[in-house]
Amino acid sequence: MHTTLLSDPAIPGADEDAAGVLGDVAVLLDGAGVARRFRAGCHHSVAWFSHALAARLLALAQDPSVPLARALAEAIGEVRSLHEGECDLERGGPSATVVAVRCGSEHLEHLVLCDSSLLLVDRAGAVTRCTDPRVDDVVREEADSPAIEARRNASGGFWVARHEPEAAAQALTGRVPLAELSAVHLVSDGITRAVDLLGLHDEASLARSLSADPAALLRELRTAEAALTPDRAPRKRHDDATVLTVSLDRA
Repeated sequence: MHTTLLSDPAIPGADEDAAGVLGDVAVLLDGAGVARRFRAGCHHSVAWFSHALAARLLALAQDPSVPLARALAEAIGEVRSLHEGECDLERGGPSATVVAVRCGSEHLEHLVLCDSSLLLVDRAGAVTRCTDPRVDDVVREEADSPAIEARRNASGGFWVARHEPEAAAQALTGRVPLAELSAVHLVSDGITRAVDLLGLHDEASLARSLSADPAALLRELRTAEAALTPDRAPRKRHDDATVLTVSLDRA
């Protein structure tokens, strides 16, 4: 297993994404950059939360007998215990999306929570994108930020890693035979906006670009973001963009 990691923060020195590899486990978390009023119960930063949770998930997922969703639930509980005594988390705390993979002897296990994505590249070059559409569904239905936030980690809404361990049970999970895969890309939505917002790529060409030259892809993405007209620019013209590539080609 060969891995490469590239992260480009929207604001230099303020990266809220977190990613890493330990043994046969790789994780990527995208800290949710929501307005401070929606996490008013906690004084910790989004970056603190995403990095603390990534570290604990990497450690807890080392046991192959522990499902990735259970490892995530335990990791959320551990991070909660770090600050619930000093923070009123029921008033809102930081959160993050999660993508995790674990390589076994014959299968790749995967977990996706919220709108970061996993790109599965098979040996013929075809790409399957795994992402959770529920947050996009809510955004289409709700007109303002308070209404969207009211549906975070709520039945009929969307789910992220926050302070509720039960959110882990809402993650999309699965496994794929390793013999069918050549690579996987764990990507934050700062990367997939090259497909969803900017129209620079489809999933297959995005995966090829990430394998060939991720730095060039990031330059292309940043140039296109800067050129967006005001009517097309999202709330965040630039977003933290992180890719963690795991090469599985055994040849």
